[in-house]
Amino acid sequence: MPATDVVVIGGGCTGSSTAFWLASRYRQRVTLLEQRTVGGGPTGRSSGIVRMHYSYDPLIRLALRSRDIFAHFDGVVGGSADFKRTGFLLLAPPGEKAMVVANVRLQQRLGVATSVLDRDAIAGLDPRLRTDDVGAGVYEPDSGYADGYATATAFAAAARRHGAEVQEATAALRVLVDGNRVTGVETPAGRIAAGAVLVASGPWTRGLLAPLGVGLPIRTTRHQVVLLETPPQVAPLKSVLVDLGTGIYVRPDVGGQFLIGSIEEGPDEEVSPDAFNEGTDFDFVERVSRRLVHRVPAFSGVAVKGGYASLYDVTPDWQPILGAVPDTAGLFVAAGFSGHGFKLSPALGEALAGLVVEGRSGAVDLVMFRVSRFAEGALIHSHYAHGIVG
Repeated sequence: MPATDVVVIGGGCTGSSTAFWLASRYRQRVTLLEQRTVGGGPTGRSSGIVRMHYSYDPLIRLALRSRDIFAHFDGVVGGSADFKRTGFLLLAPPGEKAMVVANVRLQQRLGVATSVLDRDAIAGLDPRLRTDDVGAGVYEPDSGYADGYATATAFAAAARRHGAEVQEATAALRVLVDGNRVTGVETPAGRIAAGAVLVASGPWTRGLLAPLGVGLPIRTTRHQVVLLETPPQVAPLKSVLVDLGTGIYVRPDVGGQFLIGSIEEGPDEEVSPDAFNEGTDFDFVERVSRRLVHRVPAFSGVAVKGGYASLYDVTPDWQPILGAVPDTAGLFVAAGFSGHGFKLSPALGEALAGLVVEGRSGAVDLVMFRVSRFAEGALIHSHYAHGIVG
């Protein structure tokens, strides 16, 4: 039975990032298992927004460190995450202005370059934006977007350069436990002995841990993204936009195209991670397009160029489950990211690697994301109406 120090299950952005930090910083023998191809799951279909606007200290710290890694990816990791610095603009309705101001103050104290904008300042960024129903804006000049597939594959390639073994097309069939300690993972090719196992397999995490008596309140939901194109005479948006009032996000893309999706929490369509409609629905396209035109009337002539659907692994509080699994030494979990894990993944992999090897996650305290918080009634309530905003 081949042996390794740590098995990481899941070749998405979080799993591949953690494998990289384990191998590069801690010189661990690492085996990364991916049932399909690295970056080929939800990570590869992420909208890839990189922003630091969160309500809680640990999330802000993770997002800030991650943005710095994205901005210097080749030097820190090697390769490219295809990060584009576009700026990030959040628009909030009047009822959420006070919360926006409080969150920005916290972010500024932690080192984020961000500011609150009034309507005149918002118009200065883009005069086409309708602001009569906006209470405040937030602008982060250093934020933007990156590519999920490029990020995951670059992390995996870097992990391999540091000695990690990356096994694609290799499913984790079962996490092996002896008494109260993890002993490895069973795969179709046999068993891999390991002193630690991190399960970071997104929507498949719940099923892998359930046979061990670990019940994770994770739902798998379908999330749609639409690709639109502005008419030739209309300039596209320059910044990533999150609009709390209309419940949409917009992300620039190449050639005047852009992605648009929803930040609303329901009603969610729960699906099987192995069989779901990967296309878009007409009513969804119509709904988000109408809301976009409300915010940017100049976009009334946008053309639909395509779209797709991917998966969110959603927890009751829309925040991830991170850390050691109680009563099973050596077993760790990172899942339930509810659609906003990509932007955290570079720094989160760093923190998780420290937790696995040293029992501590460095400068970022992950305890609020512990597995037991649901049983304890210690859910993390977003300060915003949309939990995905954080």
